[in-house]
Amino acid sequence: MTANEMAVELELELDRSSSNGSPGYEDLELTSILTKAERLYVKKFIDKKNNRKGESLEETEIRSQGLSALIQRGALLPLSTSQVGVLTNGQFFDLPEDFMYCLHEDATINKNQCGTELEALTGITTLITADIKVIAHDEITRLRKNKYKKPFYKSHGDALVWRLVFSRIEDGYDPSTPATDKRHQLVSGDDFAVSTYSISYLKQPKGIIVDQSTPTNQRNCILDESTHRVIIDIAKSLMMNRVKEQEISNIESLRDLE
Repeated sequence: MTANEMAVELELELDRSSSNGSPGYEDLELTSILTKAERLYVKKFIDKKNNRKGESLEETEIRSQGLSALIQRGALLPLSTSQVGVLTNGQFFDLPEDFMYCLHEDATINKNQCGTELEALTGITTLITADIKVIAHDEITRLRKNKYKKPFYKSHGDALVWRLVFSRIEDGYDPSTPATDKRHQLVSGDDFAVSTYSISYLKQPKGIIVDQSTPTNQRNCILDESTHRVIIDIAKSLMMNRVKEQEISNIESLRDLE
């Protein structure tokens, strides 16, 4: 459905549910509530703890297809322009502007895999791909002393680097200075460094914009068509709560069946 079609369906649902008939809503109100419902849908179904069925993103086909439009690839992420504050052997990498949550990540290091030295003479190199372990800052001191868990590489191809979350260069608190991209910090060992860093991630939903007077200005929900009815159902509950109208449900709502 288009954004305007979703708005019409939402108003019909509200009219059926309201004891006195639904009042008219401005496009701005419909935009706000549908966008909020879209974000709530995403938050509800990416984590199995938040929904009745206990099924999270990519755990079942219905979850994967419903949120597939948000899955993106960020290949060869750039080094951050500022490396101030890195840990020993650490490097900051800028994340995509629309980044929300990381799904998968991989990195190569500046070491060739054993047996590929001759390939380097022809201009073809086989860099070692490292496993990435996400750690908390309070684990650093303890794990640095553990030879089995600290960053390492082996010439036959095994390697490990740490990944930590770090702040933006500019956080956007001052409106005159826009927020910069989020950053991850990768920490390698004393005898090697990270060459490339790539991720698969869940991007921020773009939001829904209703404009019934100028349809060309509308912006549609990018989630799979199968989710639109559920988003409308969530929006109905949110709107009824805003206007303090009691919701009466005789059958299961779509969001519970999804």
